[in-house]
Amino acid sequence: MPSDNDAKGVTFPSGKEKKEKEKKEKKHGRSIGWIIGVVVLILISVTFVLPTTVFSTNNGQKIVFGSYNGEEIAFIPSYDNYFYNQLSALAQSYGLTQQNAMQVYSQAFYSTVLKTALSQMAETAGITATDRTISDALISSGAFNDENGRFDRSLYDNASAMQIEAMRNNLRDTLPAQTVLSDMLSIKTSDAENEFVSALNDTYRSFDYILVDYNAYPDADAAAYAVTDPAPFMTMDLSVITVATETAANDISAALASGDTTFEEAVSANSTDAYKSDNGNMGAVLYHNLESMLMNSEDAAAVFSTAQGEYAAPVQGYSGWMIFRADSASREADTTDEAVLADIKRYISINDAETMNAYLETASETAYANAQSDFEKAAEALGTEVIHVGASAYNPSSSSFIIGLNANDGRGMLASAAVADEAFHEELFTAEDGTVLAPHMVGSSYVIARPVASDETNELLASYMDSFYTSYAPELAAQDLQTTVFASENFENNFFTVFLNDIMNIGNN
Repeated sequence: MPSDNDAKGVTFPSGKEKKEKEKKEKKHGRSIGWIIGVVVLILISVTFVLPTTVFSTNNGQKIVFGSYNGEEIAFIPSYDNYFYNQLSALAQSYGLTQQNAMQVYSQAFYSTVLKTALSQMAETAGITATDRTISDALISSGAFNDENGRFDRSLYDNASAMQIEAMRNNLRDTLPAQTVLSDMLSIKTSDAENEFVSALNDTYRSFDYILVDYNAYPDADAAAYAVTDPAPFMTMDLSVITVATETAANDISAALASGDTTFEEAVSANSTDAYKSDNGNMGAVLYHNLESMLMNSEDAAAVFSTAQGEYAAPVQGYSGWMIFRADSASREADTTDEAVLADIKRYISINDAETMNAYLETASETAYANAQSDFEKAAEALGTEVIHVGASAYNPSSSSFIIGLNANDGRGMLASAAVADEAFHEELFTAEDGTVLAPHMVGSSYVIARPVASDETNELLASYMDSFYTSYAPELAAQDLQTTVFASENFENNFFTVFLNDIMNIGNN
């Protein structure tokens, strides 16, 4: 079973250890890890939205996650390894926990791939870092600044030769790549180019729309549905402890059973979920919602059969291994509670789409008829409000340079309908102002739209787009670089498999 604390050079200290560590760092000054973390090159600020997972590691060693143009993308727990420095810097900025480990490792990996590609470009172009450039970068890095942000010669003089050499080597390795990147991002746009992009926003208008979704389903019908099929809506008050491994969960479960620890103590010392701050209290949980949290939905039945005040056996959830305490007996849903009714309606829309769609189709046709005479009252009759979308340009190709519906539709449903149906998108921009358009289905909902006179001037849109495009050009260059590198046939990407096998040890169990 992998250890939760053997973290390849980046540890997971307990709360007490973390406080003691912070005190020591304040007392004894900055470590070499902190210093290199300051000067380490974070190439491009990109948020990779990936699922988080439980984290554990085996012993520190070289781990190859892939390659770029024949050069290994490898993690080595050493200060002259870029991957390691990236991981350390990210961990210092965002923390490195069981919940965010995959995201942090992934960010470090992709940044290393980009740095490798840029370094190869620099080598091809003959770009190197001179000793003078390295010295200047070392001083301007801020690693030796005092509390007022000014360079402190004494801090530099007190640094060990090993620290200085490690930092210089780090800069010697990364500065050429930084030079290439800076050149790429210093793109200038011409006046003619800016004018062309601004002109793309000439066709614009505003909209009102009514969203007919599961919230329009009658409360009485939702309550009746729960009476007919009560099982998914059975409710129990629960508290939970979430940990990384089955072994840890079993140990805590045994300690609870023997009385060696209390539930609250176990939560404080071990739990990693969002309920920790409230002593693990989840409040009232519906049966079908608990099912969605667990790897094996059948485990929900075992939890709901737990007697009040007792602990369920550990079960595996998507965020880790979970130990539930029953804070009440299971009971039928309280259909007088608005939140419960909303949950029932949402459940019907997902699990009994035929029933929900039949109602929404009829409701949307009725609302459409009523909207011909009074748009606002038609929305009110559904228990909802009219959604307004500010001045938007016609953008059938979803261009980043055009301020279209997706930039102004806060709920996103009208924009989604337009993207999914080109004919509907065109109708939105060609129908006369004030025309109520027929209900249009988007997902399991309906939108009833009405174009209205724009409340913004074309000049304002054009002016905004002009400044936006000028500032956006460097980001486009960064995106182009990222796309080119990550889509290259020279990029061998084994991150996910290696992370699971060598970091989490899942493939080795």
